[in-house]
Amino acid sequence: MSISADATRSHYRWNHVAFVIDYVFFGIAMSFARPNSVLPAFVSQFTRSAPVIGLVSTVLNGCWLLPQVASAQWISGKPRKKPYLVAAMGGRVGFWIIALALWLGLAQRANLMLLLFFVCFGLFATCDGLASVAWFDLLARSIPIKRRGGLMGIAQVISGLAGLGVGWVITQVLTGTRFPFPENYALIFTFAAVAFIPSAIALISLREPRIDPVEHEPRRPRKNGWLTPFARDPAFRRFVLCRVLVGLVALVSPFYVIHATDVLALSPAVVGSFVAAQQVGALVSGALLGLVSNRWGPLLTARISSALTIAAPAFALGAHLAQDSFLVQAYPLVYFVLGVYQSSSMLGFYNYLLEIAPDDLRPSYIGLANTTLGILTLAPTLGGWLLEATSYTVLFGLTVVLVSLGFVVALNMRPSANQTREPMPVHERGP
Repeated sequence: MSISADATRSHYRWNHVAFVIDYVFFGIAMSFARPNSVLPAFVSQFTRSAPVIGLVSTVLNGCWLLPQVASAQWISGKPRKKPYLVAAMGGRVGFWIIALALWLGLAQRANLMLLLFFVCFGLFATCDGLASVAWFDLLARSIPIKRRGGLMGIAQVISGLAGLGVGWVITQVLTGTRFPFPENYALIFTFAAVAFIPSAIALISLREPRIDPVEHEPRRPRKNGWLTPFARDPAFRRFVLCRVLVGLVALVSPFYVIHATDVLALSPAVVGSFVAAQQVGALVSGALLGLVSNRWGPLLTARISSALTIAAPAFALGAHLAQDSFLVQAYPLVYFVLGVYQSSSMLGFYNYLLEIAPDDLRPSYIGLANTTLGILTLAPTLGGWLLEATSYTVLFGLTVVLVSLGFVVALNMRPSANQTREPMPVHERGP
């Protein structure tokens, strides 16, 4: 992709602030609706079926990942990406619908409430997945390579601090007597919906860099079409394999909260501490791994993230086998690690992907990578079936092995050529 000489710099400060605001408030919204703690706990109010509870992550991953290759082909070569980003934000209305249904008493009809929840959540995930291709492309064109890690780190520190407050709010809502079920979850979904508003305003205000006329010249056909990244780029193939293996942590992610409350006998109010721990993990990740990404590049960040991810199922396995009171009370450490993993995915894996992707193929790289990761869609449901057929010991142990293999692949990934590019001159950098 060819961008005018001043395109990246002309609106850098404005876009830097807009991306930070979007990142922070989107993070706050998703803290209220954590797909590996709050939402499984919500679904478990209506059913004890492990596969149905695992469907939360299945719907999120499937609806977010699978449509992206089509989205990439649709917007690839378009002179402007922002209109597609703005249009796709309409899916966020799903949270308002869920909250309204709970306030109006639909929870009394469990099956109908679950159906509405999964439809609305699927709508949100699909629209957000379609928007993400344009979002990543705008980020790559608006923020210089050497500044992306810093931007994401700042945003994650702020959202991490805010998330501590979110965790406290969730604890108060779920343990207090003022809002019994389902009003307590209605309030949580309402908070999530409200938090999306500043995020949407920030994205609408983005100033898209101007693209040189060369963008509009007829493009030469590519022999391998949309599969070009797989066919020609071994770095891309290793990246996808690593992401799939590490991402198989999703086999067990929805069941940590069920394991903690049903097996280890922790209070349901522990969900709030899980959210807080996850936000602390995101905060630490943003502060430390943001610096690592800026100084040594996203590949080292991805390797550290892959190694740390092993600790979540490993700790849960240890707590399950030992049934030690200290390990049980320290269970929020699992969510601390998940917070580090999820936030470092942006700092490490996605930033690495943006760097290895050629400018003119960036949407294809993003869309194909995320759609390929759609294989993870089935992981939570498969994890639920495996849990019902075997035990937590087998589920945790298998997850440890698979994520460890992902770390081995990460060790064999190579730095991109872009990491050697010179940083912007000092006078061009943002605040």
